[in-house]
Amino acid sequence: MDKWKTYLLIAVIPMIGGTASKLMRVIIAFSLRDTGISVFDITILSSSFMLSRAFLSPVMGRWADRGMKRYKLILVGFAGLLIDSQLYLHLPYFGVLGLRVLDGIFSAMVWPTMQAIVHFSSPNKLKARIMSMYFIMGSVGMSLGYILYSYTLGQVLYAVFLVAIMYTLELIMSFALKGTEPQNKEIKKNTRHGKINLQLFTMAFTFGMYISLGNEVILFYLAEVMELGKADATMILFAGVLISLLGSILFGHLADKKGFKNALLLLGIIAPISAIFIAINNTSFVILGVFLMFIAGRGFTPISRSFTASVGKDIGTSLGFVNLSSNLGSMLGPLIGGVMLDHFENYKYIIFNLSALSFLALGALAFISALAFHASQARSVVS
Repeated sequence: MDKWKTYLLIAVIPMIGGTASKLMRVIIAFSLRDTGISVFDITILSSSFMLSRAFLSPVMGRWADRGMKRYKLILVGFAGLLIDSQLYLHLPYFGVLGLRVLDGIFSAMVWPTMQAIVHFSSPNKLKARIMSMYFIMGSVGMSLGYILYSYTLGQVLYAVFLVAIMYTLELIMSFALKGTEPQNKEIKKNTRHGKINLQLFTMAFTFGMYISLGNEVILFYLAEVMELGKADATMILFAGVLISLLGSILFGHLADKKGFKNALLLLGIIAPISAIFIAINNTSFVILGVFLMFIAGRGFTPISRSFTASVGKDIGTSLGFVNLSSNLGSMLGPLIGGVMLDHFENYKYIIFNLSALSFLALGALAFISALAFHASQARSVVS
């Protein structure tokens, strides 16, 4: 396939997929909240999604490494997401929980597989930047999801219909990915085999916990604790995603020029700083913290995936295990954040909101894990 057509697919597929998934996620969250469901119970939905996606990601990666056509995995995944999206509003809470588990399985077929395709399609000197652009387009899609929810507020059925259209487009484009599949000899030739150490998985886990607070937890934190309301909260997250795009480009460039370990360390420094700002009971500081949090989160994911694909022996399996670590963290993070929101609500200590303790704790863990990873990489270079 022509490389520009491949790059177009790399850009458009995550953008549309991000729009559909974020719009559906916000619909589910606010629809259940309006019926009296607790924040903790809503975060269980996110955690069940991440848990099923986590454990299936290595399996799907292994299948692809052993000969399963990657575009077929993606095709089946989008078909499942399309069907599930039309069932959510017709089922009680436990039915929704089951659908989120299924969506995690279908997402494990799609997104780690797409990451491998991005890696195969990128020149060696641009791998981190193109992977960053892939995730940037996903972030653009997520921001559009927030905008669409604000636009369709009160017209839930119309919003769900838009989700169906988007997943149908994804299905059609999945067939075009057939030409991106490399031969096994090309994979072996272009991969620098190396060792993926424990510190990378630990960092993926802790960043996964912290990044996952940027969905339902930060949404309800802004809407209810900071009393900004649904529309303003979604608009702030929309702006945060857009601002994070510049950070993703910057850190992708830094990773290609100065190395992955330096870029990841800097992201580890930004995480606790953003958490401190979010915890301060001042709207301006909170918004600044949200923006920094999105920069850290949107910067970490593509760089860690590009690093993994560049040094891993079996690319699909390696990406699957890093996604496993990250998704396990993303499963646990919302539960911690949901408990804090439900139990502390509007309690304050001096200038800090106690309901933001989860941001402080997980931001600190992300920083510590980034330090450990940086030190381990420095030791491996010396040895």
